Amino acid sequence: MSPDVISHIAQRYVVSEDAVRQLFRAMEFTEGKLAQFSHPDLGGRGQWMPGMIMLSDNDDAQTKARIAGLCAEVSAIVQGRGTSADEQLAMPMEVGASGACVTMPAGESWWPASFGHPAASGDQHGIRYAYFPNRDRLLVQQGARITSYDTTGHRISGFAQEQSTASRICFTSDHGPLDLGELQCVPVTP
Repeated sequence: MSPDVISHIAQRYVVSEDAVRQLFRAMEFTEGKLAQFSHPDLGGRGQWMPGMIMLSDNDDAQTKARIAGLCAEVSAIVQGRGTSADEQLAMPMEVGASGACVTMPAGESWWPASFGHPAASGDQHGIRYAYFPNRDRLLVQQGARITSYDTTGHRISGFAQEQSTASRICFTSDHGPLDLGELQCVPVTP
């Protein structure tokens, strides 16, 4: 993992670069499937595997969510899946009419905890989505990137992915088929 990637991840998850390196080394031995660590920036002693995190202070949900997001991203890098690796960092940000798509750390599930529970969520071929009609937002996660779309004027009711490519997804709304390219990309607001 390059120093730029380490620095970028450390800044986004508010941990030291040393903590990211320690986590990366721990996951290299398990091919990204498990990590045991002991670092103050990682909540002290702990262990992580997909869907489970245990820290010294298991009552601090915010720290657990932040460290779980960090672990999931480092795991994806170790496994070679799409993440904020060098080529992703070099990608220009997509710009919509009123804002930019954003890359942010995942929240308590994979979406920000402040969004609460989605009306619908799912995943296919490594792409996850969560729909929050009360906020008029659709969040889509590919690797470590979570992109927020404004769904004002649409009620999303279905999800599909083209068979020819794992990266093209579209939705069904009350107005018919809805391609992500038709939605405005907006910043995530708490």
